[in-house]
Amino acid sequence: MSCGGNNAEEKKALEPEEVVAGFCRAVAGGDFEEAYSLCDSAGMEDYISRYREVWKNLQKEDSSALAIASTMLAESEIEILKTAKEENGRAVYYRIEADGNTKTKKAAVVKEEGEWRVKEITDMI
Repeated sequence: MSCGGNNAEEKKALEPEEVVAGFCRAVAGGDFEEAYSLCDSAGMEDYISRYREVWKNLQKEDSSALAIASTMLAESEIEILKTAKEENGRAVYYRIEADGNTKTKKAAVVKEEGEWRVKEITDMI
């Protein structure tokens, strides 16, 4: 395999649920480049920017707190509850648990250029 080649054919297209889980893990782990690759970057710019700012501030203020938070978030559990078809794509409902705290969320996922992308994430009550 050569460097810089197009291996898109080798890469399996991700399902909406896999995209949502991968996006959440990337954001939680501070891998913002990966997060951007899994979302509609225009639609999710503010969402990712907020997390990026928190990571930057923690790095400046207390790198040991960042290390602890990073470990806790890396160990978070993401459970896909259900996926529903919507007019413009899919709604993926999921639960994320980290350090004993649980949140239920909904991700709107759309297909762009043949690949699923996270367009919006909202908290569920």
